Amino acid sequence: MPLDIDDLNRLLFQTEQARRLLVGDRLSRHGIVFGQWLVLDALYKEGLSSMTGLAAAIGADRTTLTRTIDGLVASGHVDRRTPAEDRRLVVVDLTPLGKALVDAVLISLAPVHDSVFAGFSRQDLDTLSLLLARSLTQIRLAAVEGQRPKTIVRLERGALRANEVKGRPRPRP
Repeated sequence: MPLDIDDLNRLLFQTEQARRLLVGDRLSRHGIVFGQWLVLDALYKEGLSSMTGLAAAIGADRTTLTRTIDGLVASGHVDRRTPAEDRRLVVVDLTPLGKALVDAVLISLAPVHDSVFAGFSRQDLDTLSLLLARSLTQIRLAAVEGQRPKTIVRLERGALRANEVKGRPRPRP
């Protein structure tokens, strides 16, 4: 019997939770948490990055990213600076200590990844990656499309009209 959409959503959630717990255990041995790892890994792969670019790359909001970067700067793993040519820009990059940490974490995670993906062919992994990337794109599109105007309460000839959105009747669900 095929999974229905609720079963699929639950399976995706459980898979991500289990993966984060497993990876989180290895990360904690290096003194970091999952959110910090996302930043370190992205900077390792991409190099010098703006805060805006980094936030987009890892799917984090700027406030959370700023707190994460604060901790990584304090621990000496990340360097943050404002270029003289554009004082509005904030850029971050790994320090040598940060690069050494990423190298150590990657070595620590290799057996975990080998175990998790044992039995998957290269084609399976490529297909899974493609499907997850398509799903993420659809989620992002749905989030943008899902931003509907809020109900605007208008006074018109002394009567409240809460059923209008920007002067048009709101469609009934």
